[in-house]
Amino acid sequence: MHVVKAEAIPVELQLNEPFVITNQTIEVADNILIRLETDSGVVGWGCSTPDIVTSETKETVLANFKVAKRLVLGCDPTRINLVNFILDTEFRGNPSLKAGINIALYDILGKISEMPLYRFLGGYRQKILTSVTIGLNLTDLMVKKAREIVSKGFKSIKIKCGLNVNEDIENIIAIREAVGIEIKLRLDANEGYSVEDALRLVHNLEENNIPIEILEQPTKAAHLYSLKDIANQCSVPIMADETALTLRDNVKLVKLEIADMINIKLMKIGGITNAIKANTLAELADVPTMVGCMNESIVAMSGGVHFACAFRNVQYADLDSILDFRNDIAKGGARYEEGYVIPSDKPGLGVEIQL
Repeated sequence: MHVVKAEAIPVELQLNEPFVITNQTIEVADNILIRLETDSGVVGWGCSTPDIVTSETKETVLANFKVAKRLVLGCDPTRINLVNFILDTEFRGNPSLKAGINIALYDILGKISEMPLYRFLGGYRQKILTSVTIGLNLTDLMVKKAREIVSKGFKSIKIKCGLNVNEDIENIIAIREAVGIEIKLRLDANEGYSVEDALRLVHNLEENNIPIEILEQPTKAAHLYSLKDIANQCSVPIMADETALTLRDNVKLVKLEIADMINIKLMKIGGITNAIKANTLAELADVPTMVGCMNESIVAMSGGVHFACAFRNVQYADLDSILDFRNDIAKGGARYEEGYVIPSDKPGLGVEIQL
């Protein structure tokens, strides 16, 4: 079996409302579908979601796909490690492009094995609890969004913060009062705090009896030891995200004991193969992981869902991107039920493209 056709199809997904975090405001999400077809007629779908965090754009993904296409054509799609090596040898970086190709290869593997991908990968669980994210906004609008999330059966909320610690404290307290103590709250500062501000936030919330499950990437990714400084001085588990862009970053985080948890995103790490390596590395060091997502279509996000359900050490999920879109370019792949995200039981990713 070998790849006889490779396509990159750019799509724009309109968000229901602007999504605001510390370093950007997003209204339209660029996604690039990756379609690989084999000589036996099996089609694998993947998706690249470029982001400023990975230093990629729609234009760079499409330009570099021309190089990747030449390398992938003729390859045996079941020899994923070989394809990864070929791509990494030809050009550095471009993790979301490589992730899109990698996901498509795994979709093919699942289809020819006649197994859903999460079972093909090991099938530790059949569903995983996911948080749903609230972007930065006025307090009353964030509270309204929190109530909507809970009304849909979700049990975990991730609150964006990091621009103004005093306003963040106000927002978090208001949301906690609105949704009650049963709902888990996670915080994501997207590198917005100093060590002092992060500790002030945590201590203030503790004084107000506001339990927090996770504080994600409070400080700049470049200031590696600042995460460790915070983790050593507060009871809330600290999660690395922007600090964990590459496999080498993950090695450093684990070796130096920088954070309590690591957020693995397929678009950052370069796909499912590297995600497996990063998770195994973390597991050996007793560091739990979370699988998160960018502004991903269901094609990309479902890859994360299948991966998250396959491995025991993935103890958390933030797989909610498709909830933000007015419409998507595929159906299937995953669904939500009572706060959990559940991977498709169809072979491969289980997505049906609707262009």
